Amino acid sequence: MNLNFLKPTILLVIILISGLSNAQVSDIKRKVRSDTKSSSYSTQSRTSYNRSSDDDYLMTEIANGIASCVAWASIEAQRNVLQNENRYPNTVSLEAILDYGTNLSELTLNPTLRGNWGIYASELRYHVLHDYTGSLESLDWQVLILRVPIRNFKANYGIGFTSLFSPQTTYAESSTGFDLCLLERKLKLTANYRWTFRRNSERYRQEFKFTADYLMMQKGNFHLSPIIGVTYQNYFNEDEFWFFNCGVRLRFGR
Repeated sequence: MNLNFLKPTILLVIILISGLSNAQVSDIKRKVRSDTKSSSYSTQSRTSYNRSSDDDYLMTEIANGIASCVAWASIEAQRNVLQNENRYPNTVSLEAILDYGTNLSELTLNPTLRGNWGIYASELRYHVLHDYTGSLESLDWQVLILRVPIRNFKANYGIGFTSLFSPQTTYAESSTGFDLCLLERKLKLTANYRWTFRRNSERYRQEFKFTADYLMMQKGNFHLSPIIGVTYQNYFNEDEFWFFNCGVRLRFGR
């Protein structure tokens, strides 16, 4: 298939996206430090004899989220999905994803490891945001993701956290979205929205991502799919980034 006509289109999209992004990583780091200090001061004011740590805040939010997920997802639902694997794609699998995004001014890198088991999943990613002012790195773990399958469609809700390397702090984070498989399950469309919980007035990060991947090669339980997509990120409701993404998904399992 001749793809020459796509080259000018992709170049135009990248140029347009680069013009929309004028945020700086250094500004985000400064706001994280301010957000952490404000949260610490507020906690001391409320309870001078019992200071709440980041770990207490994090574990409380994750425990509440996991309890909600478990209450909703019954044992029968899990058993039904595992016993009817042919009806539901990607039932039991391990995925490795390498995802690179750029807008010609900034870049992002998101190597990800994800495990799927019936209606449950867990996803760990290393996130890098870089521009000329520096890099913002974090470890993002959606500890528990609940997947509700309806034939080739899955609705997802997850709970976890994002832990920043510098400045060192942690935010609880949730995610929601869907997967839709088309063309005899060779084409998968994924939309995902993830957001951190508020400490003060604004959220640390909100992210919307839309990707499409196509099954290029399959050998037994091994699947290889190239990925393209678009990502939007907003930090503290001020610093915005748009990225054009490309990458590859490696999947082992059914």
